[in-house]
Amino acid sequence: MRLRFYTFLFMAFLLFSSIIGFSQTVPNGRPKITIKKGSAVSLRANSVGATSYIWYKDGKLVPGQTKQELITATAGIYKVTAVNRFGCSSDSSDEIEVEVISTPVADVAITKRSETKNVLSNQVFDYYLNVRNNGADDATLVKVKDVLPDNLIFESLAQPTDGTASYDPASRTIKWGIDLLGNGKFAELVVHVRAKQPGMVSNTATVTATEDDPLLSNNTSTDLKEISGLRIPNVFTPNGDGKNDTFYLENLESFEFNEVTVINRWGSTVYQSNKYLNDWTAPGLSDGTYFYVVKVKNGDAGWLEYKGYITIIR
Repeated sequence: MRLRFYTFLFMAFLLFSSIIGFSQTVPNGRPKITIKKGSAVSLRANSVGATSYIWYKDGKLVPGQTKQELITATAGIYKVTAVNRFGCSSDSSDEIEVEVISTPVADVAITKRSETKNVLSNQVFDYYLNVRNNGADDATLVKVKDVLPDNLIFESLAQPTDGTASYDPASRTIKWGIDLLGNGKFAELVVHVRAKQPGMVSNTATVTATEDDPLLSNNTSTDLKEISGLRIPNVFTPNGDGKNDTFYLENLESFEFNEVTVINRWGSTVYQSNKYLNDWTAPGLSDGTYFYVVKVKNGDAGWLEYKGYITIIR
């Protein structure tokens, strides 16, 4: 009786998904099944009338394996003997080789950080995207993705130290690709953006590679950046004592252009400046509450407008 082997399926153990390997015929005519390390293959004997089976690997008995199907994750040359209900056995001259190959592993990690300087509305600042391959193998087709939040305006990209980068305005996505990042190698991309308005900005970037990654927790990095605005007081005391004597707008010097208008409760303008220098002391005005309109901007960006009330107390 002649037995034949054929691959039934590839299975996975533990955390691995089902893996399809590939087969080939070696020069001696023996079929060869190649699987990745950590996966397994099911070998099945095709025999009519057999009630049990004896499996061999590399010419040695595989203990405890008596079923028609043998699931293995171990490399070697396999063959089988079929036994019928009368105790008659028949050796198969067929053999099949199982080859186990190691899967390349590359721990790619990303760090995203913003400039440490204080950033105001309408001001350009930089993000730094740093990618590193912690090993153990080279990383190929490394892809970095960074979707800009609504509070940021894309300005430009610096030339990355490795690979190529681009910006898609439709999806507001920065894409950075690196064909090969060797074991232990590092690459950086600088992104120039502009903040629209004050508030906390959360920005996240991710990285992937073709190889298996043993540590996915470092494939994502989030930066939190506080965008400051003008800080306008609601009271000032122009009494000449050297303390809080002027209508002082904190962070005003960070804007290239400004307009300041102060209006009394009857709607009349009592002060106006197109280049305010934080020097108004409300001369000739009575104590009380006034309405202000403050506009600021940088470059060609639009005006930011602040409205509110200021109380003068001497």
